[in-house]
Amino acid sequence: QLLVEMDGFSTHKKPIVVLAGTNRHDILDKALLRPGRFDRTIALDLPDIKARKDIFMVHLPKLKLQYTPEYYAGKLAAMTPGFSGADVANLCNEAALIAARKDSKEIVYDHFESAVERVIAGLERRSMALTPVEKKTVAFHEAGHATVSWFLEHGSPLLKVSIIPRGPGLGYAMYMPEEHALY
Repeated sequence: QLLVEMDGFSTHKKPIVVLAGTNRHDILDKALLRPGRFDRTIALDLPDIKARKDIFMVHLPKLKLQYTPEYYAGKLAAMTPGFSGADVANLCNEAALIAARKDSKEIVYDHFESAVERVIAGLERRSMALTPVEKKTVAFHEAGHATVSWFLEHGSPLLKVSIIPRGPGLGYAMYMPEEHALY
């Protein structure tokens, strides 16, 4: 359809440049990628910690915060490796929603931590009632993750362990991964 729409443009008098974006380059029709069409690729990687801090500094000043945006930006950038700009915006919105649900006059750090959990691990499933035996089993399982990560030389530092069901899981172990370009 895109090639049909572009057909008939006269480029000998005034050149035309068409830019397009996709996160699924692998499934594009090969006809689009022939020379003279969409034949250039520019890869945009996920932001590093400095770029995420800058992105947070775009979104945080719009929020009513307990402390300055600078206070939160560095900490949140460190907690969110692998987040895109859209993920950062979503995190800020989630923190604001959590604060509103708790009738807070301003967003505090705990609201951001809860928002990170919600974005990474999913929505808390309060309706899922586990029996004491199931809770104990999940606790042993998550404690196993925590114990193994503690003894791994190159493991990421453990941030939190929970047996509260979120998303598809019955519990989770949250880590503070370091950013590496090469593993």
